[in-house]
Amino acid sequence: MTILSKILFTTLGVGMLGWASVARAEAPSAAPEATPSDPAAKEFAPALRRGEWLSSLGLHASLGLAFGGDELAELTYTDGSSAAVHAGEGVSFSGGLTWTPLWFGDRVGLGLGLDAGWKYKSTYVQSDGSVKLERVPLMASLRSMVALGSSWHGLLAVGGILELNPHLYGDGVLGVVDARFDDALGGMMELGILWGRPEALGFEITGRWSILSYEYMGESVNASSGSINLTGHFFL
Repeated sequence: MTILSKILFTTLGVGMLGWASVARAEAPSAAPEATPSDPAAKEFAPALRRGEWLSSLGLHASLGLAFGGDELAELTYTDGSSAAVHAGEGVSFSGGLTWTPLWFGDRVGLGLGLDAGWKYKSTYVQSDGSVKLERVPLMASLRSMVALGSSWHGLLAVGGILELNPHLYGDGVLGVVDARFDDALGGMMELGILWGRPEALGFEITGRWSILSYEYMGESVNASSGSINLTGHFFL
């Protein structure tokens, strides 16, 4: 059984991301036949313009799949198969809220997002043992929504990530593996598309790039990752 641990110093850079959209000349809410009882009138910006400031406040739950980061451990099993754990990878489950109170021209909205979750990775489990990595990510972001249609919005978010208690550990014959990294603070950028309306359900798919590093016994591990995230919203 072989465990390969790699600790590397990293320096990362983030490029500038351009964000542009072409809006229709006239907002859907301006249609004379739209009324508050008409579902077509229930769009984020027109609702806020009418003074319904909670219309873009929403609760959400997310499922994400992340890849990347330094290789922390590589296992070779007795049957010849192998598996590895990388610092940035894992499946994540999270929940939180978003609020978009500021709108410009019924097209561009600015707001905030807060998330808390759990991120987990495990090697393929066999009778001779496995290695796992788990942590608790917290995220705060500044979000921009750009209306693309009556219910569709482009989404750009930037913010910070705090990962609490990153823990690499083993079970079975690998139970001796036990490394607790320091809490890690980093940044994120997210781009995607959202479908939804106030007082209804919404759905979002995004790609996220996170920049993060773990510290262990004075050395740094690259824990940056790219991820795909699916989110379900309930807008109040």
